Amino acid sequence: MNLANRYDFVLIFDVKDGNPNGDPDAGNMPRMDAESGHGLVTDVSLKRKIRNFIGLVKADDN
Repeated sequence: MNLANRYDFVLIFDVKDGNPNGDPDAGNMPRMDAESGHGLVTDVSLKRKIRNFIGLVKADDN
């Protein structure tokens, strides 16, 4: 099976006073960049968020 088209997209989300991607090895503390202080979100977490969103959208279609 070959893909006929390739789709690139950008996912932008903003979290205030939340924990979008806790680190289970550190007591679920937020993942933070030590230099900038910005939160980090792993690719696995982003993929899960996208799958959950698609599941919600598809469920509304039925």
